[in-house]
Amino acid sequence: MGIDVARLRLALAGLAIGAAVATPMKAADKACQEAGSDQGVVQGRLGLLEGLGPAAFIVTVPGGLCLKGPDNEDNVPEALSVQLYASTAEGFQDMYRMAGEKVYVRGKISGARTYQQKAPLIMEVLDIATR
Repeated sequence: MGIDVARLRLALAGLAIGAAVATPMKAADKACQEAGSDQGVVQGRLGLLEGLGPAAFIVTVPGGLCLKGPDNEDNVPEALSVQLYASTAEGFQDMYRMAGEKVYVRGKISGARTYQQKAPLIMEVLDIATR
């Protein structure tokens, strides 16, 4: 009793095609957001990371997103999280109040510039709302 190599190859090819079809779209397959634009959009669950340095607000992005821009730091093929910051006390209070919730955020997004960032992307929040 021998193995039918042709049938085995055909079966393996079928499995590979099925896996490719069933695989969710990666962020790299999507249209990337433009770094520096104030029309960046992030949706996901907002978390508050405390304990290691200053507190950080992190949005976990299901499915990820990508970013393109003029600087090396702004070319991020896939990111599953974005660190948020607010330039006003009111914005900071809104984020603190929404921690743990699913949020929709619009703002200015860019690649992380220093080791202090706790996510590959950072965003200045211009507008934030719960979903």
